[in-house]
Amino acid sequence: MTLKEKLLSESRNTIEDYSLLFACNIEPMLFKEAQNGKSEYLVDFDNDDKHIVTSDLFIKNVSELLDGVNVEVIQKPISAIFPSLKTSYLRLSWGDMND
Repeated sequence: MTLKEKLLSESRNTIEDYSLLFACNIEPMLFKEAQNGKSEYLVDFDNDDKHIVTSDLFIKNVSELLDGVNVEVIQKPISAIFPSLKTSYLRLSWGDMND
């Protein structure tokens, strides 16, 4: 196994572990939001975790772990005064009341 393969494997393992931990911790919060009549939850994340949370592997894994919940990265303006300045969120949604 080359060094590159070892490094990629380590990165994959880290993202998969983070995905599992995230999904387990976020599930109770999603139930709480659903109990409040909401159908989505926005997660703010640190720049330290941005490379993990925005990775395709993380999004795919969390989508599978949270069976049926749509997982995507969205950007929202920080303020109405400066709409071009945006921050990223992880959006977890489970449809609307018409589903």
